[in-house]
Amino acid sequence: MRVLIVDDEPAARRRLHTMLEELDVEVAGEAANGLEALDRVTSLRPDVLLLDIAMPEVDGFDVVRHLSDPRPLVVFQTAYDEHALEAFNHAALDYVVKPVRLDRLKQALDRARARLATERAASVGGDVLSRLQAALPGAAKVRRPRLLVRDGTGRVLLPLREIVRFVASDGVVAAVARGTSWTTDYTLTELEQRTGGSFVRANRADLVNVDHITRLEPETDGSALLSLSDKTRIRVSRRRAAEVRRLLEE
Repeated sequence: MRVLIVDDEPAARRRLHTMLEELDVEVAGEAANGLEALDRVTSLRPDVLLLDIAMPEVDGFDVVRHLSDPRPLVVFQTAYDEHALEAFNHAALDYVVKPVRLDRLKQALDRARARLATERAASVGGDVLSRLQAALPGAAKVRRPRLLVRDGTGRVLLPLREIVRFVASDGVVAAVARGTSWTTDYTLTELEQRTGGSFVRANRADLVNVDHITRLEPETDGSALLSLSDKTRIRVSRRRAAEVRRLLEE
């Protein structure tokens, strides 16, 4: 069983490395941030990802969302209270609380080893991830200035200030910026929460950057038209028109 350590704190990585060696578990490698973790998973193909949750910009949740198949098993490590995670003990993952104890790490890896005996990869279901984020609101709702998006076969961090809007089509949400569309792994609702009020929902399919709105034109039926900095025009539904006007007046 090969384990990839992901933590933005060097001391934490060294401690985990030492414990894994003591448990006679092969360390496939280390990563100091989320982007590096995704690259190392692709190149090293570990069996298990020992993944920190609270990392700047690309946190553990982002890493899980962007993992490609075949996925490693994920063991989250977190500084949050253990009782907040008890509801997830039945899932196909495990969660160890910092500071990580040797016996608790061994227990998590024993579970991973047992799972690997029957299936070589496991995915994190959206429902499990959503429930975990709900239990850890502090880690999930940190507003970040950049968003991880797909760029061909790779990924890039795109500054939120450059994104004109997010648009949903056929179940896929794209970020529109620099005259290009970048595929994301989020729903519009998740992006609305993640961007902390700097974007406003215009309709069911469009989430618009407030700073890129150049004009609002009310319509006689109670809806409105938005003109954006990239010259596109977006219709605001009647239900959302009042909220858009309020944000623009603030």
